[in-house]
Amino acid sequence: MERSLTTRKRNQLFIHLFGFGSLSHLVLNYFVDFNASIIAPIFGMLAYSVLFTLLYTKLPPSRLRFAILFALNVYILILQFESLSFVTAIYFIIPIVAASLYNDTRSIISLSVLTIIEVALLTFVFGRFQTSGSLEYIHVSMVMFFSLVMLLTILHSFYFSNYWRQLELRNASMEKALTSKEGYLDLFFQAAKDAIAVFDFEGRIIAINPAFVQLYGWTAEECLGKVLALYPPEHAEAAELRAEQVRQGESFTLETDDVKKDGTRFPAQITLSPIFDSQGQVIATSVISRDISYRKETERMLLQTEKLKMAGEIAAGVAHEIRNPMTVISGFVQMMHNDPNHRYPSYTSLMQSELDRINLIISEFLILAKPQAPQKKQLDIGKILDECIFLFGPEFVLHDISVKAEVPGPFIAEGEEHHLKQVFINLLKNAIEAMEDGGTLRIIANRDVDKLKVHFKDDGPGIPPQLAERVFEPFYTTKATGTGLGLLISQKITQEHGGSLAIDSTEDQGACVIVTLPLLPEQ
Repeated sequence: MERSLTTRKRNQLFIHLFGFGSLSHLVLNYFVDFNASIIAPIFGMLAYSVLFTLLYTKLPPSRLRFAILFALNVYILILQFESLSFVTAIYFIIPIVAASLYNDTRSIISLSVLTIIEVALLTFVFGRFQTSGSLEYIHVSMVMFFSLVMLLTILHSFYFSNYWRQLELRNASMEKALTSKEGYLDLFFQAAKDAIAVFDFEGRIIAINPAFVQLYGWTAEECLGKVLALYPPEHAEAAELRAEQVRQGESFTLETDDVKKDGTRFPAQITLSPIFDSQGQVIATSVISRDISYRKETERMLLQTEKLKMAGEIAAGVAHEIRNPMTVISGFVQMMHNDPNHRYPSYTSLMQSELDRINLIISEFLILAKPQAPQKKQLDIGKILDECIFLFGPEFVLHDISVKAEVPGPFIAEGEEHHLKQVFINLLKNAIEAMEDGGTLRIIANRDVDKLKVHFKDDGPGIPPQLAERVFEPFYTTKATGTGLGLLISQKITQEHGGSLAIDSTEDQGACVIVTLPLLPEQ
């Protein structure tokens, strides 16, 4: 594009010079008596008109260049038949000089060959170089020749000097822009919050950014030039297949589990992309990773909120409707059971037991359906916890459970006493049911700045990791007589009080439930 524009500008310059020279030659006839050239300047004026018209058509600049140079040569050839001296043959140099200013080797060679042929024909066929004109004519011809060559070169230099400066400035600007672009890309790479790693075709790391070091824990010295498995072993086959597809030019965006240097797993959103060279060939691959633990936790909390909402709506719509007929049925079962002539007391006893269980489920439904605690007051959570432990004293003795409680207190907070008791009662019941063969229940309460953390650690079988996240689902239980609502209700109450309830369990090593509640500032 740049070469075509330069050729067009040269065409424009040489056409105007051609027209100016033809007009000057024609005017010279009125001032110099011995100038007999008439046909050449008239041809020049006609050629100028044609070339000027072609300049503003869609004719390619390279073809117009040949037309200009050919017209110049024809002009000089006609001049040789009208000249009074062979000295005018030196004008054949002018088209060749013009061709050299185009920087086009083909034009120079073509004009040189054509000029040699023309000079040979003029010499041996037409005999134009055998006669010699007056000395005055030779002097004028020489002056005109040197003037034309100087004018051609000077105007070309002047005409294009500004254009070359513009090109230099534009090239400098492009170079600066390229440098800036590389700098911006490097700044983006270094400052990106997502982890970025670049791999060669053998899977070796060739570049990482600071976010990669922060996320994965590998420093540049530890990982550059090495093959690292940033994925769990069970995902190795799928990861290698994706890597091969990326090397073939495909891209992927997916969510998976990645592994840090210390072996910690975390949920990650990764984007795998090929890197192409100027010929469109894949020369490397890149991986952009983002830790989405917070997003996953948010999704889990939203799902849990939806579950609570669902359970509350079910409770509000069904509990009261069930309780009324259940009261009637329970009354008649008690009458039948207390009748001395009743033949199946074991059946009615079992029925009454199941009715009591249904009534328990309905009661827990109603707790879910209630709004947040309507009246909060200052209370000592440590005292409430002590009361609940005392309440279960006989149960601990009956199940051969020793309790080691460390509740230094007082722990002053704002809350609803009965609801907090419900939380502690549920957790103590779960601990008793978990330790069927007895054991030790450790209850440790301590203040952490403005929060109270209470740990309930039992010696039961614990909860398998794959089930730990499901214990807060409505109606999910591993106990034969459980409702699957106790932990859900406890979690809802602690959240209403601005706290949380978490499970830290290892299979075969017992379970630890951690209750966190906000405390009032110490006076």
